[in-house]
Amino acid sequence: MQVFAGHSGAVNCGDFTPDGKRIVTACAEGTLMFWDPRSPTPVFKLTPQDARFDLEGITSLKVNPSSTLAVVGGASGGVRVVSLNKGEVVGQLGGHQEDESIEAIEFVDLPGVGAGAGVAITGGTDGKACIWDLSTMRLRATLEHSVREFIVANDAITRLLAHPAPKGYLVVSASADKTLKTWDARSGTLVREHTGHKAPVLDASLGLEGSVVISAGDDGFALVFTTEAVEE
Repeated sequence: MQVFAGHSGAVNCGDFTPDGKRIVTACAEGTLMFWDPRSPTPVFKLTPQDARFDLEGITSLKVNPSSTLAVVGGASGGVRVVSLNKGEVVGQLGGHQEDESIEAIEFVDLPGVGAGAGVAITGGTDGKACIWDLSTMRLRATLEHSVREFIVANDAITRLLAHPAPKGYLVVSASADKTLKTWDARSGTLVREHTGHKAPVLDASLGLEGSVVISAGDDGFALVFTTEAVEE
């Protein structure tokens, strides 16, 4: 067993690179560490002392399918893209509201888009899911979990789930607004809304090759929905 030490705050998130060769961890104090599982010494680390990386605490992260980039979300709404080959910040994404934390990050498969870097979706407590082309660092679309004709409390996005192939362009979002939604990430359009919870949805998971989603709510219930077909 290997023990990785070095963070000064609570470790909020971590991820294996998809190739299984490395580990990324991040903490509430805002430090990210990149590890070789065979060594107790990090390959590199980034800290808030680097002004480009100061996120006022890290709340989420995800590594792209090619294991070359990590997308890192912060407590104040900032998102950074880190090159795992260079050990440095290569992008800053600014689509979320300031002082609203990034709670979920996922990658989706959009053929012909992303050019190896990938397409990432970031979900925040501002109720938004932002779709990013990491090859250009540009925003493709913004998904609004609630219609914001007026300020809506408790529409934070708590989970993002990407469908497996061949429908890797579909993504499910779970929210504190008591709903889940299935979206087409190619266009940013809503495919289906899933209702039934009486309290915030805390987590969710896909099953049966993405055809169903099971949700866990703060109301004490776990509900199962079909992600595309209408339930009978």
